[in-house]
Amino acid sequence: MQSARCVTTRLLILLCSLSFYALCQNVTSAEGQSYPDSAEGLKEQFAAMMASSHANDQAAFRKTLDSLAIPNQEKWFETHFNPRFLTQLTQDYAKALERYQSHVSWVAVNFAKFDDFSLTVSSSEKPAPLGDSGFESLLPRPTDAVSIENYRLSPGSSDSKHGPPSWVSSFVYIDGQFRYVGGTYPFWAEQLNGVRGPMSIAPAVIHGRTVQAAAFRKDQMGAGIDAIVHLEVDIDPTGRARHIKVLSGDRAFVEDAKEYVQSADFGPLPNIPQFANAKRKWDIEVAFFTPQK
Repeated sequence: MQSARCVTTRLLILLCSLSFYALCQNVTSAEGQSYPDSAEGLKEQFAAMMASSHANDQAAFRKTLDSLAIPNQEKWFETHFNPRFLTQLTQDYAKALERYQSHVSWVAVNFAKFDDFSLTVSSSEKPAPLGDSGFESLLPRPTDAVSIENYRLSPGSSDSKHGPPSWVSSFVYIDGQFRYVGGTYPFWAEQLNGVRGPMSIAPAVIHGRTVQAAAFRKDQMGAGIDAIVHLEVDIDPTGRARHIKVLSGDRAFVEDAKEYVQSADFGPLPNIPQFANAKRKWDIEVAFFTPQK
């Protein structure tokens, strides 16, 4: 009788050991999951993320969210950027990643609960590289050829209740998975949304010095900027500056700043009745950049 109990006990121990081994194998497999470096691979990665949310497996979902982060971030930044940007990059990336993970969580909570929810993934056009003059020259940039991949993620269903608006994200592909680095622009170049937008003016050279203006910026002198002039500008319906008020700035640069803004084309308003009496008044920063040697 005792022998039978011993056999039973040994079988139970063996089964528990096998179960624990299988569990460890599953965890290792999940952590070491690899996806193809393609739109289909990114789709698979997000499908696994949404599946864990749909199954209400919060631990697994958290792991998939964390897998979006660049592994060994400080080392990665040290390898690919000028050391003087490391502190800024680390802080900015933490904020950008948190915002993105929050967005993905929102998508999962609100849409992955539907059985037919899916995401489609397609390649998105890459933006032009950072310029070497004006505001773009001040932004961090990789010191080597970092491969950034841009993709648009869209709901697989045309039914609005089954999907959020599509969005563009940029990734680097590391260790078989896609790691988030930004939206249309990588997080270190997010300012390009404004610098290349309609409320900025292209760089120009005045008296041998590069000048560029953008609305509602609050830069400070230093780090490549020698002078800043703030202007309040009334823009007429044709897109030209008609009244300029100096708010602040070095007097030695004011006239050049006004001349630069007066020559700019801010774009005409649509010729429709709704805009007949429209007024545009912008607070514009005109920056004078340190001449490059």
